[in-house]
Amino acid sequence: MKVVSLSFRATSILAITCLMLACTKPDASANQATASPVASNITAKAVFTSSPPALPAQNPEDKMPRIKVDEAKKLVDEGKAIIIDVRGTDSYKMSHIAGSLDYPLNKIESGDYKGLPKDKRIIAYCT
Repeated sequence: MKVVSLSFRATSILAITCLMLACTKPDASANQATASPVASNITAKAVFTSSPPALPAQNPEDKMPRIKVDEAKKLVDEGKAIIIDVRGTDSYKMSHIAGSLDYPLNKIESGDYKGLPKDKRIIAYCT
């Protein structure tokens, strides 16, 4: 019973230490397994020698400000904004928000803003 208990404790401590290190930023001391006094007694350096995987790059779309439907409707009704559909002409023809303009994303990406008002907020949607 003591052997199982000690083995279980050692495994638990190693697992907790790995989780703690996985949730912290890597630094020079991460390779030395000295996150806690308990961890220094465990020989598991192989776990800490590889660097964490790189985070995926953030999409530019994720940086765009969001607007709620009721706020967008209010701005359009007040004449302060227009809605553009950037999905493409085929998708626009199949269905679109009433009153929205067909303005494909490739036009925006190429810097072509012809036909868009300069004095109104532009609300774009793609799905």
